[in-house]
Amino acid sequence: MRPARHLVPRKDYSITFFLFLLFTGTVSGQTTGALTGRVIAADGTPAADAEVRIQDLARRVSVGESGQFAFLNLPAGSFLVEATSPRYGRAVDRVNIQTGATTTITLEMDPLYQLDELVISAGPLSARRSETYQPSSALTGLDLAKTAKSSLGETLAGEPGVSSTYNGPGASRPIIRGLGGDRVRILEGGIGSGDVSSQGPDHAVGLEPLAAERIEIVRSPATLLYGSSAVGGVVNVIDKRIPREHPGAPITGSLTALGGTVSEERTGALELNGAFNSRWAWHVSGLRRATDDYAIPGFAEHQHEGEEHSEEEEEIEGILENSAVETTRAAFGLSWIGSSGYLGASVSGLNSDYGVPGHGHGEGHGEEDPGMEEEGHGDEDVTIGLEQRRLDIEGSWRFGEGTVRGLEGRFGFADYLHTEFEGEEVGTKFTNQQWEGRLELQHAHTEMSSGTLGVQIGSRDFKALGEEAFVPPSNSLSFAGFIYEEFERERVRYQVGARAEGQLMEQTEAGFDENHFGLSVSAGLSWTISEAAGLSFTAARSVKLPSLEELFSNGPHAATLAYEIGDPNLDPEEAYSLDATLRLSQGTFRGEFTGFLTFFDGFIFQDFTGDEEDGLPVTVFDQSDATHAGFEAALEFDLIHRGNHHLLVEGWTDYVRAKLPDLDRNLPRIPPLRVGTGLRYDGGTLRGDVGITLVTDQARIAPLEEETEGHTMLDASVGYRLFTGEVVHDFVLQATNLADQEARLHTSYVKELAPLPGREIKLIYRVYF
Repeated sequence: MRPARHLVPRKDYSITFFLFLLFTGTVSGQTTGALTGRVIAADGTPAADAEVRIQDLARRVSVGESGQFAFLNLPAGSFLVEATSPRYGRAVDRVNIQTGATTTITLEMDPLYQLDELVISAGPLSARRSETYQPSSALTGLDLAKTAKSSLGETLAGEPGVSSTYNGPGASRPIIRGLGGDRVRILEGGIGSGDVSSQGPDHAVGLEPLAAERIEIVRSPATLLYGSSAVGGVVNVIDKRIPREHPGAPITGSLTALGGTVSEERTGALELNGAFNSRWAWHVSGLRRATDDYAIPGFAEHQHEGEEHSEEEEEIEGILENSAVETTRAAFGLSWIGSSGYLGASVSGLNSDYGVPGHGHGEGHGEEDPGMEEEGHGDEDVTIGLEQRRLDIEGSWRFGEGTVRGLEGRFGFADYLHTEFEGEEVGTKFTNQQWEGRLELQHAHTEMSSGTLGVQIGSRDFKALGEEAFVPPSNSLSFAGFIYEEFERERVRYQVGARAEGQLMEQTEAGFDENHFGLSVSAGLSWTISEAAGLSFTAARSVKLPSLEELFSNGPHAATLAYEIGDPNLDPEEAYSLDATLRLSQGTFRGEFTGFLTFFDGFIFQDFTGDEEDGLPVTVFDQSDATHAGFEAALEFDLIHRGNHHLLVEGWTDYVRAKLPDLDRNLPRIPPLRVGTGLRYDGGTLRGDVGITLVTDQARIAPLEEETEGHTMLDASVGYRLFTGEVVHDFVLQATNLADQEARLHTSYVKELAPLPGREIKLIYRVYF
């Protein structure tokens, strides 16, 4: 029986109470305006089943039979209005609400495949994807259900510029533009995920992608809102566990069921949203995912030319052993909904048990004790049991006209336990108690300028206990202040931002303290050349403070196949970045092309010393200058756009080159060039797609790194949407790796031992009610 976990530490009640007091107050004398309008389909008929939402105000209404809608008592300001319909698609428009006036608009639906997606995390307020300063993306709805895997990295690995650390299906983090670890910040609703996934590739991110409402990838200067170390970008996972708006009915929800052949997957998820009255809304959700070891084309271990299997090896063909996953998740949330804001809280829990393929202990640890096998300590499979409990509090209030426009606050506490089992015995335990809070004050100087001013503070109590506890126990406190401003002048928008961040870290066993401070700044320009073209540039100086493992590691780390030694004398890492993006949209053609270049002063990396310890190569965390350069491109061309029938061809590519010029070396585990193309069809109730992705060889390798052969993936899906009254049913038949190709990711530490899954047929059913 695993130990019971405490949900809230007593010492943090004061912070929770402060946030509660902050948002239960209201602003007297607030002046308001109104918004009315009509939602129509592409053929001009009313979209009677549509819902209209003002995301930044947490307000929503259902339209009437004539497609009409109305919002009353709205604060003054500029907001994005989004209409969604399961039959007709979506529409997005920006409106300006004025005090004492009624604004009227007409929203015309576009097919779902043409949607200019909203990105909530791209700044103080929501923005269209085309309005962001750098390429940003959002996975939502059925598209998210189709791509959601058991790990966050694999869920996002098909997005341009994103790959994954893949350590089996149970654990993988996203890599953005060749950068991973704490250079990519992973958030749950704008707050840190509270796990230890950045400390090892076999450590899972403490969240379930299928439970998300949307997953956003942000690479704009707005990343300074969330952390200066996020040079690669920010991944924000947003769900509905804290209701931000009234559901509009006593109860709504969805049920998802899916099954897959490659690992005999059985997954089910239920989400319910409801209201007690016009002010109080609630949320309940649960999920269970179970998979067996997955099928592969051939043997797990990669055989290089001239190599032969040892006669003692008994590897099973066609199965990646120790790759099963079992996950359960549950959440409950409650919110008070006001006319201009909300205050809510949620509790949630996640349990996940997963195998770590390729990491049988006893392998690679030097000479073994002859008696180890008899004692049950031989090449035992390693599995990980993850338990996380979270408390989250969130609130927002809009003040209307004046300099101060709104106030937002978030607080999250995570109690995390991660146990590594060697066979049936407990090996190493990781515990992490972490809280983080942030306040943002949104303001506007004029109608053409706005921004946010904020503070963020967080605390972490980390311990690792056991034979392979390569990082000592530590306590840390982080604090930051940030500012983000946007200015608009005719066709040009400007952005400037700055973040000052400090970190106090104490190694509790040795009583050793480390303090660091960094100042990060950014600037951007977005020029609307014409209705068909836009150009944007960004420049940034970011400071990454050394992480716990970079400072204090000292021991064998099976996941990286190395004996890691940290350096308490590391300096903050500075990054100087330049990006340029061209967006085109003319008639049936849409395209986005980005180039980027980043110079690192004091890039922190693991360097091999040439020595061995416990049978593993010794690595030390060192610093040197580094460069990352590359490009991303995506384009679409409509082949058919007639009535309810829409067919387009799409293509995308990404590439990154990363090296240490002073040492004349390549950086390790950098993704190779990728190119993808495909067809998508949207016929209203019938949809389908087919795509092919070419991953090239990676021959630009670091010392002691193996080259990786390229591969080609062929995927396809077909879906049908059925309406029964107000209930919507989605059926999707999906096939991945149709050619059953052997594929290995160069970004993975275990690429020589764990290929990607073989051919899979998956059936997905989702009902909305």
